[in-house]
This record gives sequence, C-alpha cells and structure tokens, in this order.
Amino acid sequence: MKTIRIRMSYTLLALMMVFGLIGGVASAAQVKVSVKVNGKAVSFPDAQPYYESNRVMIPIRFVSEALGATVGYSSVDRRVTIEQDAKRIVMKINSDSVTVDSVLKTLDVPARLEQNRTYVPLRFVSEALGATVGWNQQQRLVTISTDKESNTPAPTPAPSTAPKSNGMYTVGFKFSPGYTKLAKQLFVNNMKVANGKLTFTLPEGAKATKYGAGDTPPVKLEAGKTYTFALGKGMGFVSFSLVYPGRDSQEGYSVALDSKGNQDIAELFGNITGEAIVINDGTASTLAEVQKMAMELE
Repeated sequence: MKTIRIRMSYTLLALMMVFGLIGGVASAAQVKVSVKVNGKAVSFPDAQPYYESNRVMIPIRFVSEALGATVGYSSVDRRVTIEQDAKRIVMKINSDSVTVDSVLKTLDVPARLEQNRTYVPLRFVSEALGATVGWNQQQRLVTISTDKESNTPAPTPAPSTAPKSNGMYTVGFKFSPGYTKLAKQLFVNNMKVANGKLTFTLPEGAKATKYGAGDTPPVKLEAGKTYTFALGKGMGFVSFSLVYPGRDSQEGYSVALDSKGNQDIAELFGNITGEAIVINDGTASTLAEVQKMAMELE
C-alpha cells in the first residue's frame, strides 16, 4: 500500500509493460521528485519529473543535457534523438521501441508527450548514456552518477537485516499504518492464483484498472465484479486504490501479472513463475507473502 497526495483530476498516463505509467485514468496521483547529476541539482523550468506507479519519469532534454548529450526532436515523425559523443539513441513518441547505437531495445514505459515535453523512464536514458542511477525513497530524490566519486544522497535507512534491493524496489512488502482497509478486503479470502490465472472480486468503493503491454488500451474495472487475468509474459498489471474521505492520502497497490515484464522487477522476481507480485511504495513481495501479512493485520 502507498499513501500519496490526491489531486482533483488524475493524469492520463501511457501504458507500460509492467508497473509503469498507465494509460487512462490513474488510480494514484503523481509525486514530484528531485534529480541530481554528479551532485548538482537539475533545473526543470516547466514540466517536472515525477514518481508514479513505481517509476520515475523525466522530461528527457534536461537530464540528457546535464549528462553532456544533445537532444533533437522531429515533429514530422515525432522522433527523439539523443547523441553523446559516438553514442546515439533514437525513440518515437508512444512507442516502447528504442535503438541504442543501432541495437533495438524495449522500454518498459513508452515515451510520451506531456506539457510539450517528451517524457521517458529515467533509468533507461541515464544507463543508456553510461550513468549510474540511484533512488532515495524517503527523499524522493534521484541521483545520477557518471563516475564513482560523484556525490550521492544518504541512503534510505534499512533494517538490520536489509532485504534484497536494486535501488528501485526492495524485496519485503510493507503496509502503511492506518491505510489497510483495502488490503484486508483485497488480499484476505479474496485474491487467489490458480492454474496460471489471478482471480479476485473488486471490493465496493475501490477503484482498479487493468493495464497490458505495448499499446493495449487500459480497462477500468467495476466494484463488486469478479475478474480473472492470466499470468505471464505481456500480461501487464492491475492498479488498485481506495480513497479515504477527509484525508489527503489514499491506499493503493499495483499487482504484476508478469514478473519479467519490467527490468527492475525482473531483477528481483524474474525467477518466479505462476505467481503475481504486489508492489507498494517501492516494496514488493509475491502475492502469497502479502496475503499472509494481510491476515495478520488488525
């Protein structure tokens, strides 16, 4: 579960392969983040980077230029070109395909246009340009380093038995205190996996949207109805939320149907098949583990 500020209108999001930004009406609001390159804050004069659905999205020009690259845009075919020395990256708006030095790669979040700026997943662009990306969950701060001596923020405090983490996600799901109503309704005696499929009934009052890979349009689910989705490659994820009247935060979860569809999740759960992965505010575990935790909630 994650608690984040609610905005009056939700943002239109692009589809991602798993756990990325969503197309249609989103169930969780965007959270602004800060970005530093080699210890220096990056200035964004208009469109701002943000953290949403466990993915940091950035206006590509400013970070690329901070890394010493040049950015070009062709309005004719909506193509973005990033060049740094001999390296060349080419991508198109609303496409999850990108070429890096003529090698075809797949974005987990398609490039998209917002506020007249091209947004892309931060980790891909930074690492494609030879940089190392770090994420401080508490500070909502992204650090990009081009050498080992670059300044980085203090790491998010970890328990004495720190769970496995890759900087974006941490294995070891956690609920947020005071926001567990949806968790009890969703994960206790409801959601289940059988024969390679995930089945659940959407609780009354809750909202959910099913997102697939590529250009698959999002599907808004209806409260009170039972749904079954296949697990596996390209199946995407389901985003859930529950608004608490009178509070400025909401409860929300993302449930991955494909443990390998997103590179960051695949690093931690890529060896798991036939199981859904539940994410909350950067922490993640298998559905079976989350259900055990939910049954112990008061």
